[in-house]
Amino acid sequence: MRSSRHIRRLAGASLLVLAVTVLPTSGLPGAIPVVHAADGLGAGGEYHPLTPGRIFDSRTGLPGSENDVTPLGAKPISPAGSTFDIQLLGLQGVPVAASEVLGVVVNITVTDPTSTGYLNAYGKNAPAGTAAIINFVTSQTVPNLAIVRPGDDGKLTIKLAAGTGTANVVVDVFGWFSTSSSVVAGARLVPVTPGRIMDTRTGLGRTVVAPLAAGEFTTIKIRGVDAVDPVKTDIVPDDPNIVGVVLNMAGVNNLSTSAATHLSVIPSDLPAGTKPSTANLNLAKGQVKSNMVIVPLDPVDGSIRIYNNAATTHVVLDVVGYLINGQPASTRAGRVVPLSAPYRVFDTREQQWNGVPLGPGMAEDWSFADFAGSVTIGGVAVGKQLGVIGNLTSASLTRQYANQGVASYLTVYPSDADRPTSANLNTVENQITPNMVIMKYSTTVANGPLVRVYNYAGYDHYIYDASAVILSD
Repeated sequence: MRSSRHIRRLAGASLLVLAVTVLPTSGLPGAIPVVHAADGLGAGGEYHPLTPGRIFDSRTGLPGSENDVTPLGAKPISPAGSTFDIQLLGLQGVPVAASEVLGVVVNITVTDPTSTGYLNAYGKNAPAGTAAIINFVTSQTVPNLAIVRPGDDGKLTIKLAAGTGTANVVVDVFGWFSTSSSVVAGARLVPVTPGRIMDTRTGLGRTVVAPLAAGEFTTIKIRGVDAVDPVKTDIVPDDPNIVGVVLNMAGVNNLSTSAATHLSVIPSDLPAGTKPSTANLNLAKGQVKSNMVIVPLDPVDGSIRIYNNAATTHVVLDVVGYLINGQPASTRAGRVVPLSAPYRVFDTREQQWNGVPLGPGMAEDWSFADFAGSVTIGGVAVGKQLGVIGNLTSASLTRQYANQGVASYLTVYPSDADRPTSANLNTVENQITPNMVIMKYSTTVANGPLVRVYNYAGYDHYIYDASAVILSD
């Protein structure tokens, strides 16, 4: 691997993680801390996995459409941005009380758009910022995982912007992060260097070398699973306290028998003939696409189930983290503090970050020292962090050779680890491609916490929008 010889340092505005917003510090009033309480951390920043459930669907007559808001049906897209508010609390197992919920993990899908545009989501009455969770083109169906924070009235504002037209929006919920006021303890997030546990193209994680057929469920045990590329025994420990897993799931839908489909990941078996009510990844025919998945484990056997809706497609799974219960209340490691709105950390298109795309077969390091050092809760620095969670977007992939088309992928990993063969997102020219990514920091002291980004082919401009930080002891 050829590596760049420079480190891009994230300088500039310091940040605040407040009860309601994330902004430059200048001119902001003080705020009451959300996670820290007088009697300690309690369950602050701990995760509570839920059986996936649909809380919103603007398409009439489908599960979740009973929560639609005016104007009913497909929502308007406007150049300046059209917004609507949906209820985030009290649905599909998320608590009703805003005082208990620090953030919610949702999968948001845009479908049937009549123009090109982007979607952002943030707490009601929180600043919108410049970030995007989903970028879409006409007639495309695009999902992405997001950590969002309830705003006023426990609601989430969804913004559709850039084009002129309409789009349908679907929101599925997968779990929530608690404040210190929650009585019941939750799980901590343990990020890992990505490791591959399933690839239907090679038979890894399966008893056969074959794609998933239409309507097929397949089961893979997570507790105690080993990874390849790189080899790691028990990348998820065989521990009954592990209640969930964080995966990067790729669908390789380029077989001659392929058609448009969607993949769903669920914790347990469903009754015969029952389809999952939620989707994690939507695939067009011929598409190769990734999406992050956070899913609880079957409490009995520690496994998950993957469902393919139509035709045939290959599936690849990389573990990027797991969720573990029973951690000492006095410790900080693995607690997640969500931001109320995505914050643009860097954009390689901008001169502030050199304005240079990442070339073919190249990698570059980003120093998060300034970013990590400036994150505070109520004016108090949160201290050490394991990493950051946010949206990585391939903004512009261009050719290396004018007469050759290009497809590529981006891989993110700690700068003191070997590069895994996994990809965080797959990219093609003339498309904007987002995916949620955990950027686990290096543990090397020199130059502070570093993250490395690798580009396989072509010249790629990319963006990172932070949505949460992971605390460390």
